[in-house]
Amino acid sequence: MMLKKIYLLIILMLITNISLHAKKYNHNKSYTRFHIESIAKSKLGKKYKWGGNGPYRYDCSGFTKEVFRRNGIKIPRNSWNQAKMGMKVSRLAYLRKGDLVFFNSKHHKRVNHVGIYLGKGKFIHASRFHHRIVISKLREYKKYFKWGCRLTS
Repeated sequence: MMLKKIYLLIILMLITNISLHAKKYNHNKSYTRFHIESIAKSKLGKKYKWGGNGPYRYDCSGFTKEVFRRNGIKIPRNSWNQAKMGMKVSRLAYLRKGDLVFFNSKHHKRVNHVGIYLGKGKFIHASRFHHRIVISKLREYKKYFKWGCRLTS
């Protein structure tokens, strides 16, 4: 009888431990998008450096790669290859928080800049023009916008 109680206690402890462990790693989509935004904003003001991977200086794709890496999402190092990832979002109106947003200038035919959409028409990016990580209004970059990519579902 005592042995039965010990076995039952061990089984209950194992089940409880497994269920607690599972909850710890259960990331839902809004949680991931929130953390992408949170980590991205924690880098505000860090200096821009072409080819920079952090932790003190970033270029645009080094910044996005680091933010997504910290959320357990592996993406390529350069903006052109990042633009090939996930589900393409071709209209500004369909962008969601945490989506990557891609741009090109009139001097380039393919994507040459990337940021992270924050919602409400704003995105965060490592800006060569501002020499640091900043939040900008998407409407100011509208003529350079190519598409967005959703990696978090």
